[in-house]
Amino acid sequence: MRGAGFVVLLFFVGCQTVPETTGFLEGHDTASSVSSLFSDVKVLASHSDIVPTDFSIPSENDDSSDGDHTSLSGDSRPTLQVKSASQDESVDSAMLASLTLKAAIQTALKRNPDLLAIRSGEPVAHAAYHVAKTYPFNPQFQTQVLPYTRDRSGNDAPVSQQHVIVQTFELAGQSRFRTEAAAANWEQVRHTIQQAELLTIAQVERLYFTTLYQWELRETNQLLTRLNAKMVGVIERRFKAGQANSADVALARLQAQSARRRQRLVEANYQTALMNLRNYLNLAEDSVVDLNNHWLDWRWSPVADVVLNTPLKFWEDQTPDLTIDEGDGAFRATLQQMVADRPDVAAANANVTMARENLALADAMRTPNLQIGPMWQRDDAATQFWGVQAQIDIPVVNTGIPLVRQRSAQLQQQQVTAARLEERAMLEARAAIRRYERARRLVEQSRSDFAKSMPDVLKPFEDQFRAGQITLLQVFAGRTSFAQSRQSFLDLLNELSLAAADVTQATGLPVWQLIHDVPPPSRRTKNLQRP
Repeated sequence: MRGAGFVVLLFFVGCQTVPETTGFLEGHDTASSVSSLFSDVKVLASHSDIVPTDFSIPSENDDSSDGDHTSLSGDSRPTLQVKSASQDESVDSAMLASLTLKAAIQTALKRNPDLLAIRSGEPVAHAAYHVAKTYPFNPQFQTQVLPYTRDRSGNDAPVSQQHVIVQTFELAGQSRFRTEAAAANWEQVRHTIQQAELLTIAQVERLYFTTLYQWELRETNQLLTRLNAKMVGVIERRFKAGQANSADVALARLQAQSARRRQRLVEANYQTALMNLRNYLNLAEDSVVDLNNHWLDWRWSPVADVVLNTPLKFWEDQTPDLTIDEGDGAFRATLQQMVADRPDVAAANANVTMARENLALADAMRTPNLQIGPMWQRDDAATQFWGVQAQIDIPVVNTGIPLVRQRSAQLQQQQVTAARLEERAMLEARAAIRRYERARRLVEQSRSDFAKSMPDVLKPFEDQFRAGQITLLQVFAGRTSFAQSRQSFLDLLNELSLAAADVTQATGLPVWQLIHDVPPPSRRTKNLQRP
């Protein structure tokens, strides 16, 4: 009985040698959030019954979100939340009815096929973590029974038999290092997904703003085409009345023809931009997308004002050669923290952690595993034996040093990669912010020149032409000059919006936090859709 109790005790101890994860995921619950991105973007453990995560974005109908300059350390930044499939369908149908920028981002985070494919790797890493967390060795049972024997008198003799239970023990705690390496890999996959979501948001911003830009060009050229067509009718009537010559008629027709050709090209560019946006959102080809926005009325805030929630004068006074490092110290520190929290940088740091744990595992594997357990034996003379059987490798041929050297080199490689990636991320953030600030100042300097609508600006030319004070050539010259000037302003605005998308990609700062003083929809509403 004492031998049987020892066997049970040894089996129990062997099963309890599963080490729990410490350090990297200490206190982690697989069904709860771990590792925040940008201090409030939560990553949820993926399961087969959970739909892809999504950025929770303030509602378009919430006027309090307009002009929100809350610091990045506050609670106004986007968070990842799980929503049910039924909620997704209802949100999608509502989004398409009025596709704002925030709605387009939400749609892409749910429907973009590339992002969905990247998200599918998270359950694999999750499962691999639990595989590494499970102790790899089970108790082994060995038995040996010799054939029946008889003594010299022909009577049955006792059967010789032997029974052994052995359990493998990792003397250097290898299982703990395997678990933490798998946890680091899981974390790396999560940050990779976050990086893909961030790139998706930035790309949606670019496609959305490009569509708005092409729509504005389309509206301008449509108005110019209508004005030129109207002018043709006026000149033809004047020609019949003897108040204009044939040269004026030919000039008017030439201008109208040129405007129609230009309009066809602009219309094609707009349809291409709209198609690219629709494809990126993974919408049906025949779906009607309404883009409701008041793009021209937006005001764009300096990045430093948004990040620190306080105006910084050095942005307005800086010269083209002034660097960010020469500005406000608090902003530099915040920018460095934002870069350090970027998903790709965090993923690289997770790779460093994984390489470090693999090195520790390789070093621990130099200690051979011990196989030990109780043994019971009975010989043919009915004599019983109790004992212990043990086995251990002798590290003579394979000492484990070559694997340790390999893991050490891999760790150095990951450390260099992570350090250089963070340096590159800082350079990208600085370049993106400088591009944004440069474009923002140019837009604000030119905004007052386009406070009036195109018909209001061109009306004095038409009135003077009817009064005979200017020639037809001067009217067309004025129209052409204003159209070119307006297009240059739209080019500046497009450059500003694309630069804002770069800021989002480089720092994780949502573009709507850079926008303030957005007028209510009743002031100006545009419906951009396929004709």
